[in-house]
Amino acid sequence: MIITQENLINQIAGKEEISPATVRRIFKSAEDIIFNCLSSTTSSENTVVKVLDGLSLECALLPEREIHTYDTIVCKERLWTKPKITRYYNRKLNGYFK
Repeated sequence: MIITQENLINQIAGKEEISPATVRRIFKSAEDIIFNCLSSTTSSENTVVKVLDGLSLECALLPEREIHTYDTIVCKERLWTKPKITRYYNRKLNGYFK
C-alpha cells in the first residue's frame, strides 16, 4: 500500500473540516522550513529535525575527501540526511504499547 502526500492532505482536510488547499499550503510551508533547516547544517554541528513524535531527520555535512583507486577521485563536500525512527515508535507500531 502506498499512501501519497495527496492522500494525507485529503484525509487531514476531511478530518479537520478545512479545505485541502489550506492543508496543501501548510505542507508546503513545513517542507520549505525543514529544507532550510537541513540545508543550514555546518561542519561543526549536525542538524536534527523532529518531524513527528518518533520520526526525525538527521543531517550532517560530509567533508571533502579523496578516494584512491586507479585514479584519485575527489568527493566534494556534501550534506547527508537520513531518517530515524525511535525504538519506542517502532514498538508502539508493532503493538507492544496499547
